[in-house]
Amino acid sequence: MFYKGKIDLLLNASPKLAIVGSRRMTEYGQRVIEKWMPVLVERGVTIVSGFMYGVDQAAHTACIENGGKTIAVLGWGIDWPVASQDEELYQKILEVDSLMVSEYEGKTTPLLWYFPQRNRIVAGISDAVLVVEGSTKSGSMITARLANKFGKKLLALPGQVTCRVAEGTNGLIRDGKAKAVTCAEDILKEMGLLPGQLKLEIEHSDPMLLLLADGERSVDELSRLLKMNVAQVLGKLTELTLCGMVSEAGGRYRLE
Repeated sequence: MFYKGKIDLLLNASPKLAIVGSRRMTEYGQRVIEKWMPVLVERGVTIVSGFMYGVDQAAHTACIENGGKTIAVLGWGIDWPVASQDEELYQKILEVDSLMVSEYEGKTTPLLWYFPQRNRIVAGISDAVLVVEGSTKSGSMITARLANKFGKKLLALPGQVTCRVAEGTNGLIRDGKAKAVTCAEDILKEMGLLPGQLKLEIEHSDPMLLLLADGERSVDELSRLLKMNVAQVLGKLTELTLCGMVSEAGGRYRLE
């Protein structure tokens, strides 16, 4: 695998959602991506897509505009010069510490069959795949089949029954292969990311929980008693808060 940008983004444990769809994106698809993206980014979701025009680039762009991180999986060599109309987005992805990846080295020329091949990477590195729009024989349906094969959550946006680029997504929902989602919260729920829904494997003997069981504590108190620096304490408290196990009021934390 070849890359440019922040490789840690691929290796870390942040939740990753692939957003794929038609190159002939409709205004409806565009509006949905723009409306849902702030919620997804706020929950720390990394957006994965294929950097093609249409849904892919709309997803990358909306993610960056909302301060999120994105991974672009390319269907050509990592050093292949992108088209002039794509250069601005390409540079923005690198400027915001996001990531470009490709299985092709150097200036490998993009070939037609490279694009369906790269879809297995899009699905493989993601926790869930959202198909926004796509006809029944589109590349998005290839990604959808791969998501099912890999055991990933497959989600689809319902569309108008008279719209050609909704045939694929509506079919996935009709056949029980994908879960219909109608808001960003539906996606978060399927990914286990709603507040209080996150499941962390925390031992009952966790020292921080034992201290909080004795009463409310401030960050400074926990830092001193646990011999952890403040950043470590805040990180752990954030995890516990997202789990619904701890709450904060007036700068003091307590068990729920």
